[in-house]
Order: sequence, then C-alpha cells, then structure tokens
Amino acid sequence: MSQLEMPLYQQIYDEIKHAIDNGIYVPGDKIPTEAELSTKYAVSRITVRRAIEDLSAAGFLVKRRGLGTFVCEPRMRRKLLQGGLPQSFSEICRKSGRVPGAKLINREIVVARQDEREFFGLDEDDLVLHVQRLRTADEQPIFEENMCLPYVENKELARCDLQGNSLYELLDEFYGRKPVQNQKVLVEAMGASSERAGRLQVPVSEPLLFITTYALDQDDKPVYIGRQYFIGSRYMLDL
Repeated sequence: MSQLEMPLYQQIYDEIKHAIDNGIYVPGDKIPTEAELSTKYAVSRITVRRAIEDLSAAGFLVKRRGLGTFVCEPRMRRKLLQGGLPQSFSEICRKSGRVPGAKLINREIVVARQDEREFFGLDEDDLVLHVQRLRTADEQPIFEENMCLPYVENKELARCDLQGNSLYELLDEFYGRKPVQNQKVLVEAMGASSERAGRLQVPVSEPLLFITTYALDQDDKPVYIGRQYFIGSRYMLDL
C-alpha cells in the first residue's frame, strides 16, 4: 500500500512509532497533545485519537488521566499457560538484560482460607505463609507479588531474607522443589486502588492485570498460590 493509499491515522501511527523506535521519543517522554498533533498533521482530532489509541493498545504509549500520553518502557513478556511451565520473573528479567528486584512489603503466618485449604489439602486450622513483595526490573515497579504457601512445609521462607531474592530459587535451594506447571490460571482486569497505586508508582485506577496461579511441582504436588497485580503497560502475558 502506498503512502497515499494508507489511512491517515495509520500514517500518524507509523510516524510516532518510528520516532519511538529511533529514540526521538524515549520511555517516559510525554508526546504532544491531540490538539498539537492535529495541527501538525492537518487532520481531525478523531484521526489523531485513533492513532494514539492503537499505539496504546500495542503497548507503545500509555494515557495518564489529567497528565497526558507517555511513551512506555518496553513491555516484558511472559508465557503463562494453564498446564504450562511457570516462568521465574527473575529469569525473565535476566534474559531480557534487566536487573530483577524484590522489596518485601509484608510476611505473615495466618490460618488458611477455604480455597487455600482445598488446593493444598489442609485442615481447617492449618497455617499458611503469605508473602507480599514489590517486584521490579531495573528498579522500576512491574507488579505486586502475593504468594501463599503451606507454613509447615516452608518454615525457612518465614525466616530467610526475601529482599531481592527469587522465590523459585529459594524453593529449589531449601527443598529441591521446582514449580513446573500451573494447574489453574485466572486472569482479571481491574484498576489500581489508591494503596496499590502508591506501591506501584502509578496513578489511581491505572489498568492492572490480576493473575491468580495455582502451581504444582515436579511431583504434581501443590507448591503455591500466586496472586499478582501486573501493570498492564509494562507487562505482556503470552497465553
């Protein structure tokens, strides 16, 4: 298709994407407003809006209410298949040339909830370990991690240093257990609450992906339940 045959919104899309690809706009930069782009390209704001929406849907831009539209950091990509191999966030970071991080928010031992008892095969008063951490790549928040594990089987995790360490690697080091498949994966879209937005350093109501995973080890035994809140503009799930 020639430039003349190409829809105007696609031409604007291609020009902005070219500017991002070539470093004219870098992650974190605010791009011109719809009105400014409309004047620059001599097109309607509706045409500009279509290009911006498509760039946002593709993960190149993110709109922040009351602030404008910004260039995204390159999205991290993670395979998350029901029945497939769970991937360590730390491993994904290293493969993409980024430095993984983990900041401990909370760690507590509590009585298991009904869904936790059913998955782990626990009795009514049995305890579980809840670990809440902020996971980062190159010190940028990517998601809030909430892990639930049976306490009796994972007492070392209740005492060890979880700041900056990979939980997958600790499970292997302490117990020789490796999450090898997800028995069940649930995906839900939601907006960031005020408290969670503060931790993730995003605006309130920022689109998040809430992912619940039920992981099994190499012997088909339950390892953990993960309840994670991913920043949609920084993370891509390959389902």
